[in-house]
Amino acid sequence: MILYFSGTGNSKYCAEFLAKETGDKIISLNELIKNNINVIDCAGEKNLGIVAPTYDMDLAYAVAEFLYRAEFWNVSREIYAYGVFTCGSICGDCADTLKKIFAYKNINLNASFVAAMPDNYVIAFKQKSEAAKKSKLEKADAALKEIAKDIQAHKSIFKRKGKLPGFVMKFIRRFIVPAQRKVKDFTVNENCIGCGRCARICPMNIIKMENNRPVWTRDDCACCLACLHRCPKQAINRGGSAKNGRYVNPNVNLEE
Repeated sequence: MILYFSGTGNSKYCAEFLAKETGDKIISLNELIKNNINVIDCAGEKNLGIVAPTYDMDLAYAVAEFLYRAEFWNVSREIYAYGVFTCGSICGDCADTLKKIFAYKNINLNASFVAAMPDNYVIAFKQKSEAAKKSKLEKADAALKEIAKDIQAHKSIFKRKGKLPGFVMKFIRRFIVPAQRKVKDFTVNENCIGCGRCARICPMNIIKMENNRPVWTRDDCACCLACLHRCPKQAINRGGSAKNGRYVNPNVNLEE
């Protein structure tokens, strides 16, 4: 079983790739979170994988919160539990956070891996060239092949990339993360056609359509930026995104 969370397709692509190699089924955490489904039945599962993005040098907030409240049923004592963390460059504390969550659930984290993918944080950074993104995706395929082999062999291996000092992470969790969850900086321009896609795909159910325009109803943003990147008219912006481009993984279908 592979549980994945994805805003722009990177983590979904990784989950699908690994599922094809390992034979495991995949389940969208976006859908579980959106529909308030908190039970994960692991009956008969030999593997339990979490594929999720890195936000603010840690496991995506929505994923961490879901895993803490989720109930894992019928978990075999021999189950191989692992995390695969997608990131633009570094994944910080993702592995440590997942290990703590699984320990709270009496599940042993056996391995963690890093999959470097094209960055989508256009709030602050401009998109790379198409050639650069294509090259990074090709390298990701090679890395995922090796990760799949390690999963199939049930290797106990912990790969981390860019772990930051504790005092830096405390600052990020206290000040940066709460700011990211606020929605006041989202704007909608005249390109909006009122299609409602943003509301449909928001995993936190915080976007409502009013007079054919999206309205963010509370400060509980997952910062997945799905609404921004997947708007068909690029009508949604936050921070410097208006000039920084958009990104959706070209090798995955996000509308399924």
